[in-house]
Order: sequence, then structure tokens, then C-alpha cells
Amino acid sequence: MKIVVLGTAAATSMPLAFCNCDVCIQSRRLGGKNVRKRSSIVINDELLIDLGPDSINACNMYGIDAGKLRYLLQTHSHSDHFDAAHFVTRWSAYATKALNHLDIVCSKGTANDMNHWINENESIDLFDDKWQRALNYNLHLIKHGETLTVDDYEITAIDSKHDSRIEALVYIISCNGKNVFYGTDILEISADAWRILEKYRFDVVFLDQTYGKGFNSGGHMDSGMVSDSVKMMKTKGIIDEKSLVYATHISHEGNATHDEMEKEAETNGYHVAYDGVTLNI
Repeated sequence: MKIVVLGTAAATSMPLAFCNCDVCIQSRRLGGKNVRKRSSIVINDELLIDLGPDSINACNMYGIDAGKLRYLLQTHSHSDHFDAAHFVTRWSAYATKALNHLDIVCSKGTANDMNHWINENESIDLFDDKWQRALNYNLHLIKHGETLTVDDYEITAIDSKHDSRIEALVYIISCNGKNVFYGTDILEISADAWRILEKYRFDVVFLDQTYGKGFNSGGHMDSGMVSDSVKMMKTKGIIDEKSLVYATHISHEGNATHDEMEKEAETNGYHVAYDGVTLNI
């Protein structure tokens, strides 16, 4: 399994547009791993998690042919994770040619909200068979605790507790004996979520670290929660010494430069992801 990390920032990107805090100033000065696009990953050059505003440019930057994407797992429909303007280019009115079939997996609440954003651009209905044929996609609705098989991928959904209105989810992706947990935009790992995770031994885990320890403004995890989650995963046998654990969805509140965060993370058994890192497992 190949994983390319397209972006590792929270909704605001990093550094923030108008911010002159020490972290943002240092990030601009240092560049490289300190400059972050909105969070997204691609698995095996064909499965995209979150069609965010930066996802397609990131594909172009890192050698991923977005025209060959075959699967889209949408965690939720907030604007940093779903960009309707990208999606509507599947319509022939945009002169798109040789359209690959796309299997879309998301919750019903997220699909409803995606429709809201899409309809600001065009009168497309995700649920309408006519539009599914015209845009060459299938829509697979999934709920917390359910597992869906699409070709070689087994996808399990977990409630992220991030936004109940749109039934925001995080996903376990299994393929050819490898297991990945993509846990961005997660408020907490609930007791029910732990019961699902305990059934797996993960090769790669991504966890939300929007905030540094003690700076949590809600809706997301912070570095202290990530450290605690990593310890719990080790205790429960969900990860072992061969597992790769990465923090992602980074903002500036309480965080630091990449190297400073990485040094701290390593003492707690994980790493901090950066844009463009490629994992082969």
C-alpha cells in the first residue's frame, strides 16, 4: 500500500493568512515542512480521502494523476474538506473528457450538505440517478460502525464526534492485509470507537492535532490527546513497534515549527506528518 500525504493543515492552512504570531512568522521564514495545505491523503494513487480545496493542486505537485482517481472517501463536508468547485468539473459542461468512474463513500448527512455546496455552483443532485450517470459516479452511504467493501478496499466508518449535524466520520481502510486509520477532525475517540479500533492492528494511523497541549478550542484533538491516544493504542495492541503514527490537521494554536513538534512527538511515540511525505507499507 502506498500513501501520499497531500496536506496536513487545519482549515486555516499554515501559516495563517494574516497572522504574525511567532509560529506563523517562523513557518513563513523556514518554509518547507512548515508550510501546510489543507489535510488530505491519497492511497495507491486511486483512493482520495477528502476532496478539499488544496487536494487537486497537491496531486499535481506530488505526481498523482487526479484524472485516474477511482474512489473518494469524504469524512465530512466542511469547506476545508470538500470543494464543490472541484466536484462539478466532472460535468460535461466543463469539457471534461474520458471521465474515470468514481465511487463516493460518505454519510447521508455529509452527502446532503455536499449537495448544498454543489448547488451554489450548479443544479446537481448527488442522489439523482440521472446525475450519477452524467458525472459517472456511484454514491455509497455509510453509518458509524458499518463496513463497506468497494473492490479491493474494506472501509469501516467511525463517528468522529466532530459535527453531528452532518454525521461527520473517520475511516478505517483495509486493503491486501494492510490497515490504515485516518482520524482527522476528530473531537475524541469515544468508547464505542475504541471497541471498533480494538478489532484491528494498524500499519498506519493518522490523528488530529489541530492544537498544542492546553490550547484546545473544541471540535478537535490536541497534542496531549494525541499522546494519550497513542499510549492507549499501544496498551490495547492496536499498534505495535512496526506501526507508523502521524499527527495531522495542524494549526498554530499551541503548536510550533515542524522540527520542534517532531522532537516532542517522538518522545511520545509518534511523528508529525508533513505535506508530500510518501509511505510505502
